[in-house]
Amino acid sequence: MSQRQSAKVLDNQPVGPSVYLLSLEAPAIAAAARPGQFVMLRVSPGPEPLLARPFSVHGVRGGKLLILYQVVGKGTELLSRARPGQELLAWGPLGRGFGLEVERPALVAGGMGVAPLAFLAERLEERSAAFEAFYGLASRETLTAWDPVSGEGAFYLEDWGWHGASEDGSQGHHGLATQPLEDWLERAGSPPGAVLACGPLPMLKAVAAICAKRGLPCQVSLEAPMACGVGACLGCAIPAAGGGYLRACQEGPVMDASTVDWDKV
Repeated sequence: MSQRQSAKVLDNQPVGPSVYLLSLEAPAIAAAARPGQFVMLRVSPGPEPLLARPFSVHGVRGGKLLILYQVVGKGTELLSRARPGQELLAWGPLGRGFGLEVERPALVAGGMGVAPLAFLAERLEERSAAFEAFYGLASRETLTAWDPVSGEGAFYLEDWGWHGASEDGSQGHHGLATQPLEDWLERAGSPPGAVLACGPLPMLKAVAAICAKRGLPCQVSLEAPMACGVGACLGCAIPAAGGGYLRACQEGPVMDASTVDWDKV
């Protein structure tokens, strides 16, 4: 059930150039959140900006809600200024999450798509469920926090054990996350129960095509502009296969890839 509450900022630290990890005290939301769901967050305690912003749930730690986000505009730039003790209005969890009952899934994250898939991986590990995971970044620096004194950088995903890829070759495979996925599918003795993906639309479209070619079930988490998060504004409409539209905030953000008209997205 969705909760609306004032959430206290506990921490808001950079984990890469323009990438931050926000920790909020939001016990009601944290208790109900499941991987793939999101929250709407007023990014500043003041009246501006008027509209809240949607953020994937990156994890929960007891009553703490974790948000991994990238500064890409005015709203997230304001959020990056939030300091411990400030109160921000949040409501959620919202939307449909990933299916947790898939046998031996393959997780594929592109860019900030690592945010919800890290939460998913944690829940799978809690169930002792087997899975494979892949991520792709522009470069290793994307999620490397640099110490201004020592000049040394710590890579945020270092201990995850996922198969990495980067467009500049600085981390893992030189290329996109879809290539390690395809290589693994070629080698795998048995296919995964499904592929679960989150990332930029071109990556999701490529993953959906890979799965369709192999007859593999595929769940994708789609990003779309959201003003309300509850299906009223229709700003997050996604073209549906067979006609019509799906609302990312209600029928998604996690959808069966076969329900999306990829030619129109």
